Amino acid sequence: MTDNADLPKKMFALRIEEFQADPPYVLRDDVKIPGPPRPDQVLIEIYSAGYCHTEMVANGDFEHMSRSPLPMIPSHEPTGVVVALGDNAKKLAPGGPSAPNRPLRVGDRVGALLFAHYCGKCDDCEDGRVRFCDNKDMLGVTYDGAFAQYMLADYRSVPLFCAGATIYSAIKACNLERGEHVCIMGAGALGHIGVQLAKALDLKVSTVDTRDPPLELVKGLRLAPDAVANIKDVKASDKERVKKLAEELGGAPDAVIVATDAIPAFELALELVKKHGLMMVVGQPAEPIPVSYLHVIFKGVTVKGSLLADARTCKEMVDLVSQSSPRSRTIEEME
Repeated sequence: MTDNADLPKKMFALRIEEFQADPPYVLRDDVKIPGPPRPDQVLIEIYSAGYCHTEMVANGDFEHMSRSPLPMIPSHEPTGVVVALGDNAKKLAPGGPSAPNRPLRVGDRVGALLFAHYCGKCDDCEDGRVRFCDNKDMLGVTYDGAFAQYMLADYRSVPLFCAGATIYSAIKACNLERGEHVCIMGAGALGHIGVQLAKALDLKVSTVDTRDPPLELVKGLRLAPDAVANIKDVKASDKERVKKLAEELGGAPDAVIVATDAIPAFELALELVKKHGLMMVVGQPAEPIPVSYLHVIFKGVTVKGSLLADARTCKEMVDLVSQSSPRSRTIEEME
């Protein structure tokens, strides 16, 4: 397929047609295929797609949902192939460290990140921190996403993607040296990828979860963690039990990445991490994260957050994956 004339007129798409509906999504087979691409756009045939914050998006509670058009196609984690290009996309290389040094072509395998259409005028945009732009759009949130057969994307952003980039960026933001200990709380979608990426970076890796199946899954990976533990019955207030948990994991971690929305995980992370260590916030709970002055002052713990990844970090991740071959698992395999 080289242009929209070769494409079908309609496509399958999974849409949110009403917030807080039951069921939350409606599968349609008569949705108009987007396009033709504008000058700076490409049309992608979707091969796989996912998204996080599913309940918040479906309920209309996620940030920026007030700008969401209904009906809307969700999903901000697409991968697929280019099937049509706008005029600029045919002539200009996307640019950036993760992009090919040539214009995109039909058949190129691509992905796309959540954020797009930055204003280019705010302080963050001018300083190169475009993913923090207050005026950006969000794929699958403020405009149609990837739970469909086809989607449009800006050609300058399609060499990027979300899957894996979030947890890899968090690992890198911990600034750990080889051999230092990172504990990933939550062995689910982000966690089981993060374990493998952290091992590929020659870190000492442990992971904890409240469920046995995902722990068994990560134990069976080629890039398996050095230690795992079920923390279902571990309370942050039980100092002796937390101390024992640290021993089970091979010592108190230099950094704990919380890849879950469960509030008890944040409470436990602050107790488990070593003095002067780091708690990296990736999970986004609806409730405030409980951080006591005892942790940040008397224990010297640093609390940081990590927001997706920039193009350079994505390129690093792609290179690491090509060398280490981590494996991903579906939701069904984790349950």
